Amino acid sequence: MRSGATGVFCSSSFTGFASYFIIVSGPPSSRSGAHAAVPLTILESLRHVDAPAHGGGDEFNTELAARRLGMSDTVAAQIERYRRLAARSGRVELEEVAALFRLVGRRTDAGLVFADAGRRVGRRAVRGVRAPALLIRALPAFARNRLGFLLARRAAARILDARLLRDPSIPNAVIDDSPSATATPNGTGCGFYGSALAEILRALTDFDGALFHVRCRSRGESTCEWQGSGRSG
Repeated sequence: MRSGATGVFCSSSFTGFASYFIIVSGPPSSRSGAHAAVPLTILESLRHVDAPAHGGGDEFNTELAARRLGMSDTVAAQIERYRRLAARSGRVELEEVAALFRLVGRRTDAGLVFADAGRRVGRRAVRGVRAPALLIRALPAFARNRLGFLLARRAAARILDARLLRDPSIPNAVIDDSPSATATPNGTGCGFYGSALAEILRALTDFDGALFHVRCRSRGESTCEWQGSGRSG
C-alpha cells in the first residue's frame, strides 16, 4: 500500500479519516473550542498539497489525485462547513480539531502541510485587523511598530487563542491548550501555530526573525511557548 507521504488513501489513513469523520458528524460545537479558521486552513492546505501538479494533467495523475485525501468530496464538504463557521467567527470542538491534527500528523509531509496552513491562518488573522493596520502606516516607525504589535496580539488571540508578549523586545507567544500538542505527540502539529504567529508578526511589525518552540505540552510541560530569535522594535 502507498505511504501517507503522498496523501493517497491506505488502510491506516482511511481508518484515521473515518475516525475524524465520526467526530465531525457529532453534535454542534460550543463556544469553548478552537476558531473554525484553524481546521479550515489545515484542510485547505491538505487540498493544496494533494492537488495534481500543474502541467501534469494526464489520466494517471488525474486518477491518482482523485484518490488523495485532500481531493476527496468529504474534505471539500468540510472545507465549506468550516468556511461558513469561520465567516461568523464560529468555534469548533477541540476534540474535532485534535482529530484533524492527528490525521494530518500521520503523513510524512505533515510538516509541510502544517507550515502552509499556519501561513494561511496567519494571513486570515491579519485581514481581521487590516483596517486599523492601514491607519497607522503614517505614524513614526517606533509608534507604528508598537501599535502593530498590539494589533498582532489581538489577531493572535482572536484566531489562535495565543498570548503575544515581549521580553523586553523579543516576541514570545504562549498557548495554554493547543490541540496540536495533544494530537501529535512529537509536537509536529505545533508547527502550525509557530508558522501562523510568525506570519502575523511579520505582517504587522518589523519582526524579521524566527520563532522557536521552546516549551511544548507534548513534552509534559504546562503550556506551548514560542520565542523569537530576532528583535522586534
